[in-house]
Order: sequence, then C-alpha cells, then structure tokens
Amino acid sequence: MPENGEGMYKVVVVEDEKRVRQGIIMGTDWTKINCIVMGEAANGEEGVEIIRKCRPDIVVTDIRMPKMDGLEMIEKVQAMGIECVFAILSGYADFEYARQGLRLGVKEYLLKPATISDVKELLRKLSEEGKEREEDGQTAEYSPAVKEMVSVIEENYGMRLGLDGFSDRFRLTPEYLSNLFAKETGMTFSNYLKKVRIEKAKELILNTDMKIYEVAYSVGYPDQKYFSKVFKEYTGVSAKQYAMDKNNN
Repeated sequence: MPENGEGMYKVVVVEDEKRVRQGIIMGTDWTKINCIVMGEAANGEEGVEIIRKCRPDIVVTDIRMPKMDGLEMIEKVQAMGIECVFAILSGYADFEYARQGLRLGVKEYLLKPATISDVKELLRKLSEEGKEREEDGQTAEYSPAVKEMVSVIEENYGMRLGLDGFSDRFRLTPEYLSNLFAKETGMTFSNYLKKVRIEKAKELILNTDMKIYEVAYSVGYPDQKYFSKVFKEYTGVSAKQYAMDKNNN
C-alpha cells in the first residue's frame, strides 16, 4: 500500500449505524492522515462487494451487523486473496471477538463509544505503519552505502548533514555518492533530506504545541524564514497556516 496514483491510503468504512458511519467519514480530515475514503457499506455483504471493487488499503469495520458480521466479512475477503489492513470498531468488549480478530490478523480493536479523535488517531497510526513497511521494503533493495545514508538521515535529520561527511566515511567521491543515491532512491540527496525534515516538521506541528521556530530548529533549520520558505514549497501552505488548520479540525 498504497496502490492509487495519489500516494494516499484508500479506506473503506463498514458500519451498520449510519450516524456512526457518517460521523467517521464526514468528521475526519482524511488528507491530513494521508488517506482517502473510497467506499462505505452498511453490512458485511455490502462490505465484501465494496472491498472487492475498491481494493482498499485499510478497512474500518464493526463486528455486529445484519446479513453478515465483520469477522465473517474479513474471512471472505481474505479467502478472495485481497490484502488490506483491518481495524475493528465495536461496542462489544467480548474477548472471543478480540481473539477471533487477532486470528484473522486484525491490527486494531477500538471499542465504542469511540470519539472521532480516537478513530483519526487509529487511522493515522495505521497509515504510519504502512508507510514504515513501505520504507523498510524499499531500503532492503538499497546498496549498503545508500542504506546507511538513508538510516542516518532518518535518525539525525535535525543535524547538519551533507555528502562530504558520507564521502569521508565511505572513501567515495561526493559525485559518485550523489549519483548512486539518486539512482537508487529516485531523489537527490538534498531533496530526500528535505522530504524527511518537512515530514517530521508536519508531525511535530500536528502532535505537539511547539512554536514554529522550535519546530524549524528541531528538524535542522536554524533559520525560521528559510524553513518557512521550504515548508511552503513542499506542502503548498505555510507552516503557520498548517498549524492553524490543525487547530480548526
């Protein structure tokens, strides 16, 4: 995941209570968590058809539903060979359901009454896990030098990083490393570093009360003006506006 051209995770919501289903769909800013709703269903039978049609990355489903319950739906979808991550949203705190869900590979089990914030956090977590799995798979295909460069960037993005330091470490010219990195990752070293820094900055703005200048410094930009310029180029909005949008949701 994800398979769609926009690079966003496709979500299907299966819930027999229309109010709850619409609350989840309408009450979530999906783009903020890198997701898009591709379909909804009121029972397991409808869910199977929607999942077959949409091939989502993530399915949020209730358990107790008419015609076909959530667990049976999951079994049918898996029998069809469709791969997606399931999260159960249910009002029944029954260990047997949880045990069956685990057996079927359900990633999360969220009990009602869950708030919209609970659901958003659940989906954010699932999309982040999916992103990490993708990155791990991509990294496995890198050469040792590029793999280490990516690892250093991910762990030390707040520090001053450049090709010269890696050149000394690997005893290779900066030009060679630059070409190797771009060939294997599809991005220049500077653009990859920028991507990691801005993605980390977005996380800090969304999940902390840090000031913009504090976020900038934390991700390796001591100059707040330059950080703001890079942030807007990368995201299309200013860091200040991004923070304001967070507070309005």
